[in-house]
Amino acid sequence: MNPDYQKFNVEDFTRDDHFRQWVIHRDPQSEAFWLRWMDAHPDLAGKVQLARSFLYALEEKNADLSEDELTQLTTTILQQEKHQVRSLWPTRVFAVAAAVAVILGLGYLFLVYQPATDRQARLAEISPVLATDYNELTNSGKAPQALTLQDGSVITLHPGSTIRYPRQFTSSMREVYLSGKAFFNITKNPKRPFWVHADRISTQVLGTSFLVNATGKNASVEVRSGRVSVYTRKDIRQARQLQKNESAGVVLTANQQVAFIEEGNRLVKSVVPQPIILQAIETNAYVFDEAPIAQVFKQLETTYGLTVMYDPLTVNNCFITANLSGESLFEKLNLICRISRSTYEIVDGQIIIHSLGCDNK
Repeated sequence: MNPDYQKFNVEDFTRDDHFRQWVIHRDPQSEAFWLRWMDAHPDLAGKVQLARSFLYALEEKNADLSEDELTQLTTTILQQEKHQVRSLWPTRVFAVAAAVAVILGLGYLFLVYQPATDRQARLAEISPVLATDYNELTNSGKAPQALTLQDGSVITLHPGSTIRYPRQFTSSMREVYLSGKAFFNITKNPKRPFWVHADRISTQVLGTSFLVNATGKNASVEVRSGRVSVYTRKDIRQARQLQKNESAGVVLTANQQVAFIEEGNRLVKSVVPQPIILQAIETNAYVFDEAPIAQVFKQLETTYGLTVMYDPLTVNNCFITANLSGESLFEKLNLICRISRSTYEIVDGQIIIHSLGCDNK
């Protein structure tokens, strides 16, 4: 029978065999149990993740320590947290304790003094390195601020926003954590996917440019170029419980966006408010003279990278004579629909055309 974990403090978690089985030995059954437990007790997830980060730090600093030495080290560090006056005894275990106590102390400060208490828990759950070994930049000015990462990727941080990134990317993954709003221009590296984590969503990308807005409750991602996948934290947690790759996200391409809707914990895919032209077009590309409407739709797809869906039979006799140059995508669509007795809607990031046909014009 499991103990009453709701009464545990950080020290209790670090000593618990079941907890250590999850963190130190990577036991899948233990991991499934603790992820379910944190879902059921979100108010205590911060303590769990702080203890988890602490044990990760111990393991990274001292992979060769025995279980007994780890227990002794845990006791030493946690006692140091309780007492302002410390006796400094020069042993191998204390040398390790001194290094890790800094990490633990920062963890406590982050947990106690941050308005969003569960942020540290999210960070440790998402990526231990983002909770323990990181740099952090806050744009306190009034203009966007550019940051170039070690891989050459450039982050343009909007005023009032904060980016946290590891001191050193791992060999298999690049991860950052955003609070606020930033534009990302990512250096392509298929062997090291780039992840942008926020409180409610995570975005995976191999090489592209996109905007993440993690301000407020309903976060969003807008893609300028390339391709990204966006996940809710729940999606990622479930995938890890089932030991699956995170492959069930919402896929976005250029000029598409997704918004996280807190009510229902869901992602809604659509088109960005101001779609941009993705490639150079000829001067008269949007000057049409009795052009079949299918040709016009194809030109829109080429220009903006968005799928236009319609019934070819219904619009078979629809032809367009118009100069749409200089108009935005949505202005073009409004004009096309007026000419062809059609309407459009945006569904799942695609343009859906509903037409009555042009036979009876």
